[in-house]
Amino acid sequence: MTTPSSVPTPSTATWRLVTPPHPASLDDAEAWAYRGIADLHATAAAEDLGSSDIAPTAIGILVGMNNQTYLRKLRQIAVVDTPAGPQVVGSAFLFLHVHSNPELAIGVVVVHPEHRRQGIGSALTRWVQDTARAEGRTTLLAPVDFGPAPDSAAGMLTPASGSGTVAADLPGVRLAQRLGLTLELVERRSRMDLPAAPEVVSRFEAESRAVAGDAYRVHTWTAPTPEQWIEQYAALEQALSDDEPRGGLEVESDVWDADRIRGEEAAIAAKGDRYVVTAAEHVATGRLVAMTMLQWNDLKPEHTDQQATVVLKEHRGHRLGMLVKAVNLREHARLRPGSRRIYTWNNEENPHMLAINVALGFVPAGGCANFQGPLTPAPE
Repeated sequence: MTTPSSVPTPSTATWRLVTPPHPASLDDAEAWAYRGIADLHATAAAEDLGSSDIAPTAIGILVGMNNQTYLRKLRQIAVVDTPAGPQVVGSAFLFLHVHSNPELAIGVVVVHPEHRRQGIGSALTRWVQDTARAEGRTTLLAPVDFGPAPDSAAGMLTPASGSGTVAADLPGVRLAQRLGLTLELVERRSRMDLPAAPEVVSRFEAESRAVAGDAYRVHTWTAPTPEQWIEQYAALEQALSDDEPRGGLEVESDVWDADRIRGEEAAIAAKGDRYVVTAAEHVATGRLVAMTMLQWNDLKPEHTDQQATVVLKEHRGHRLGMLVKAVNLREHARLRPGSRRIYTWNNEENPHMLAINVALGFVPAGGCANFQGPLTPAPE
């Protein structure tokens, strides 16, 4: 694993910044930090977003830090010392692409609701900036999650594309603007409450099959991806990376191949996650031209995440997006009947996929505002 760059660690009498130890497993004594980060994110998400569903788990953090081949991850935490040991009250996460975007750093800072306005967020932000500079990065991307809320009295921000808004008075938004970053893209988080009415899913499947006709057939699988489809599945992930609307973000497509898919599957298994995929094959060529994935973990028994959905450009207009999603929802209901909600993310600039999700019953549930700009030089 790559060693983080050496950056001075500021401290105060009440809290201090430390690099979290990386344990071999969650049974190790040093796992306190990853458990604390997971608890911090759950508390902050419940406060800020209205639900802790999207917060990472401790095992997810551990597995993510073990996997650095395509995306390096560096962490810093703020802790308060207590008689029971250090308590994590702030966390900074820095993502660095390995095979693309050599100038880009992605930074996320989270502070416990009861420990805000003490300088923790500012100190963690300085760590993000200093570390990114030390890594040779020149551009900073800062995603700011937000929950479902009415319009802000302070006004709403809109990216240059005109798609999507975010409240101007959110703490993360104000911080991003103080750093000189510009709102470039808004993503919508949507929620579908379960169980979905089987007759509704069946109707969408039947209507989509009627449009697709005999030119396409669907395949559904759980882990691992069948060997016969692995290269084509990777090509679909690459197409999603290449074609997804990015608004004003200056971000290159990342690299997807069969090795990366197998690595992702190993990480999914290590976290205890499961998934179901439905893909559409173009019969005449034998090629996969559309796919979608649902993924879940029994640590969160009521919650499922919609992962990638993609239809190749030359095969759009045949209702394949709706077809694979409807079939996958049916299979998900069979495999995970206890799930009570599915979350999905879509760029506000992707109206076609948003329309499919709305038709299926997804409703807005917050989102993410993506700010980007030059990484300002360190003060003299």
